[in-house]
Amino acid sequence: MTANGGRAPASKRPAAAQLVGDQVIALRSDGKSFAAIAKTIGVNRSLEAFTLFVEAVAARPPSEQTKLREEENGRLDTLERRTKRHPDEAERDRKLASIRKLRQRLAAS
Repeated sequence: MTANGGRAPASKRPAAAQLVGDQVIALRSDGKSFAAIAKTIGVNRSLEAFTLFVEAVAARPPSEQTKLREEENGRLDTLERRTKRHPDEAERDRKLASIRKLRQRLAAS
């Protein structure tokens, strides 16, 4: 992030961060889960991998951002449909709330 709170353009981001972002996007585009991505890139939690994905999407050109967000929302749609079939109501509601938060973070990027 820049001093004024905005994201630095991809050309101003540290090369290592850009490479990790590229890797996260490539792995996600190949259908890897965020848990698998976390293991591959060496972070502890899938939520950290999701954060890196969102940051990498935000650093892309607008047309690519739109495409990546649409793809991810499609994956979240699939996850939401599966989650709605979960027999435990409390667990189902918790997971659906998590999916809503992921969508919000993705849209805000």
